[in-house]
Amino acid sequence: MSRALPPERRITLDALGRRQFLRTSVAMLGGPAFLNTLGSLFARLHAADAPFDTTPPKEEYLTGKDETVKTGEFFFPRLKFHVRDRGMDIWDVGPSGDQVLRRQLIELTNINASPEPMVVELDDLDKMSRYPYVFMTSMSEFELDPKHAQNLREFLLRGGFVHADDCCHPTTKGGIHPSDMGGNFVYKVREGSNSGIDGDRFFMDYVRTINELFPDNPMRRIPDDHEIYRCYFEFPGGCPVMQGVDHGAWGLFEQGTGRLMTVVTPGDLHCGWMSRYWAPEKNTEAIKMGINVLMYYLTH
Repeated sequence: MSRALPPERRITLDALGRRQFLRTSVAMLGGPAFLNTLGSLFARLHAADAPFDTTPPKEEYLTGKDETVKTGEFFFPRLKFHVRDRGMDIWDVGPSGDQVLRRQLIELTNINASPEPMVVELDDLDKMSRYPYVFMTSMSEFELDPKHAQNLREFLLRGGFVHADDCCHPTTKGGIHPSDMGGNFVYKVREGSNSGIDGDRFFMDYVRTINELFPDNPMRRIPDDHEIYRCYFEFPGGCPVMQGVDHGAWGLFEQGTGRLMTVVTPGDLHCGWMSRYWAPEKNTEAIKMGINVLMYYLTH
């Protein structure tokens, strides 16, 4: 059983700056060696006779572990939040995608990344603030009660960062219908699901929510020449899209500094981390973009 660290060694948003974390924990990735390793990883995924991830989340993933962040240790927690349509993928979809990205951070960088699954909740701002980088995804509409909304705003104002990613299953233009992909799915795509000409439901709800929390500073599309697309890997065309509607990645820019406080990606990067239904090159793009978002946060 892990023990809580003494207060002087606890790492919180107030105690550990991103640049300090970077100096103590991060070495730049290994160029060709990194790409070769990713290629090998996705070759194995494609060779495996395994369907799209339908594994129910483990109990510890659902509950999380209330551990104090250790010095220099990076966690990749999933945010638990309320979704309206529980018949579709909710906040805990596809934990294997998180596992893939955590594994790549451990194997391909000097980031001291914890391999353990972690969940944070908007109900507990103090715990959430121990983990300044948070990931969230869903394919459903969601809503936050006033307390949760205020806690999300405060988390971002304290310097926390949220990477939100729309889990898509397009049934219209611009993507692959699941019936053409094979495999079994934990949900059934139906008319009016989250992707279509009106946009992605989770993506649109996230932008709306952030705009309500920051009415004087709404989210906007991140320009294709922004540093997040070139801080390590080059994405001259902007954010890659696995499937769904290509809105481009949107961000909340901190007033006065221009630093991105939160980013929402519409094209299902998370599925790209775990799915074998695209070419390995496309899966690699998803991993690279996920690492770019992380590296941008750690260096700004």
